[in-house]
Amino acid sequence: MNSGIDSIALKNEAIRDFTLPEERERLKNAIQALRKKLPIQINPILSGKTLPSSESHSVFNPANLSETVAKISYADVRLAEQAVAVCSDFAETWQNETQSKRSDILRKTAQLLRTNKDELTALMILEVGKGVKDADAEIAEAIDFCEFYAQEADKLSSPRIRNLEGEDNSFFYRPKGLTVVIAPWNFPLAILCGMTVAPLVTGNTVIMKPAEQSSAIASVLYGFLKEAGAPDRALQFLPGRGEEIGSYLVKHPKVHTINFTGSRAVGLQMIRETAALELKFIKRVVAEMGGKNAIIVDEDADLDEAVAGSIQSAFGFQGQKCSALSRLIVLESCYELFKKRFSEALLSLKPGPPEDPSSKIGPVIDSESKTRIENLSEKFAPNLLQKLEVPTDLKGKGNYVDAILLESKDFDSDLGQAEFFAPIVTLFKVRNFEEAIRKANEVDYALTGGLYSRNPKNISLAKRLLEVGNLYINRGITGAIVDRQPFGGFKLSGVGAKAGGPDYLKQFVEPVTVTENTMRRGFIPEL
Repeated sequence: MNSGIDSIALKNEAIRDFTLPEERERLKNAIQALRKKLPIQINPILSGKTLPSSESHSVFNPANLSETVAKISYADVRLAEQAVAVCSDFAETWQNETQSKRSDILRKTAQLLRTNKDELTALMILEVGKGVKDADAEIAEAIDFCEFYAQEADKLSSPRIRNLEGEDNSFFYRPKGLTVVIAPWNFPLAILCGMTVAPLVTGNTVIMKPAEQSSAIASVLYGFLKEAGAPDRALQFLPGRGEEIGSYLVKHPKVHTINFTGSRAVGLQMIRETAALELKFIKRVVAEMGGKNAIIVDEDADLDEAVAGSIQSAFGFQGQKCSALSRLIVLESCYELFKKRFSEALLSLKPGPPEDPSSKIGPVIDSESKTRIENLSEKFAPNLLQKLEVPTDLKGKGNYVDAILLESKDFDSDLGQAEFFAPIVTLFKVRNFEEAIRKANEVDYALTGGLYSRNPKNISLAKRLLEVGNLYINRGITGAIVDRQPFGGFKLSGVGAKAGGPDYLKQFVEPVTVTENTMRRGFIPEL
């Protein structure tokens, strides 16, 4: 009997236990050691050479704005053009490299990530304000991406053979061509890693364009890939402004694929711009563009589990996840009780610096985000139900904002429709389960969603009708694990195959069928 379990399924990387004193001590020492090296200087790297640039940008610790974490030299259009030229010239050589060597680079990178977990965690804490547990989970995800994509690339490298008498048929894949990776800051290691190693392992040359806010973490990943054996000319590192070099690379006629994670506005703009280009090929845009994610709680739910899972889904990493909970849709029969318990649970969260493992609410990424979120809080003040106020001393030191719970009856307002990327969640009341499903689906996005219920009928309906790429039942809606829960949505949440899934690598290759008539009539003599 087939159990449905792949006999060579990925063994996911284990998560560390920070309740252990030795783990906390190691992390503390790593943070102290990193602080002695600050600020870190980051430059563009082309063909393995570190290059100067005319523009520099400082990155500050979001939890302590007096601490400069990195100084980033931005690449300009001239360097972007050089990167394209290098990758284009090396494309055929890299395409013809053995699959075993390309896959081995990913496996070696995974091992480097494993042996440097403390240093990576420290850097994520200081550069983007990511909490200890979230940072550790992200490192595990990056390792999993390397191991899984190496495994999947090995599978793709074997031709599919369907020969007949007198006719040979083979089906195989070849690389699409130069891929530009434009990555976000909120998962500065894992998402950038997965987006980079997938096209690289399938034989495409790659230009890494990290987010401006997280270029130091990106540079460490680039260094690991180089140490693991990635050729100088196959992989280029281009920190810089998205509106300058990102836009230039998206429209470049020698770039075949754009691998993008970010805002809906930017992703749709890329799709429009590339569709208008007159090239001899159709440029592919792989775009993950966010969500307006909902959890439904029905009258049969375990409210203890529902409150705990919803709190983590809404406020983990201050809601700065595309998968984060934004809408709580609760049936009226349990609405008041759930509201009371969720409000109390919000007040139990501890604000504090992310390097403290006990902190549950840390800073947002930068001052621009802080201002935007404070404006949202002011705009929706009439809807305020509960607020976790961050202490004044923390707000004065870093980019801290209050975590808030709102209440609304208007599903068509921004509270029901707009992605906030913030520690803001809104409660909505519905009369019955059918209305809950309908309202959950009445958004432009289809990324993640959840249901808390012990009713088999409702669970079955949710599986069949909820329009989400990742549906979670009786658990939180964040934290997808590579291979186990391939991640990605549809509608305006994005276009492309699920990250960490069996189809992801196929976005960076072209399928080819070769048929040969083997009923030869004579042979041409060898010369």
